Amino acid sequence: MGVYPFHYFRMIKVNRIILAAALLFMNGCVSPSVGEKLSERINNKPDKVSKSDMSIYASDASTMMAINHILPAKMGQFEMMNKTIIFPAFKRNDIDVYNSLQFLTPEGENEDGTYTFVYVANPYLQDKNYDILDILIAEYGRSRAEEYFDIWLSCFAYEQEVMSFR
Repeated sequence: MGVYPFHYFRMIKVNRIILAAALLFMNGCVSPSVGEKLSERINNKPDKVSKSDMSIYASDASTMMAINHILPAKMGQFEMMNKTIIFPAFKRNDIDVYNSLQFLTPEGENEDGTYTFVYVANPYLQDKNYDILDILIAEYGRSRAEEYFDIWLSCFAYEQEVMSFR
């Protein structure tokens, strides 16, 4: 190995000093502008803030989730019924309910071999009808609706779980 000339070490010290000076300069320029923006946000807050404005909860809104544990052999049938029969019936009979609904499909099976599909109503419209049988009857008539509903029920491994959130 060779001996490095003295000016090499002086160059490292000079580069470090220039870098430190540049960082201090940038920090001095950026900090006041960030601080000014923060103080503007604090100073521009309204004097009277109601308690409802500070709430993290949606006012008068709630969410409903229906969790469906579906048999492996019936998974395709359940998904097909929702996409081609149930959701189109909601869309034609009550567009508000249809727009509030989401149908979530599983990425894989559960430990017990079942598949979990979820209906999410967000927001859950309290004054609207989410009953699948009622919507099917309105759309297809009683006899065909009961046939569809029986097929839908035959897909379940366990009873549907319904939960509400605010």
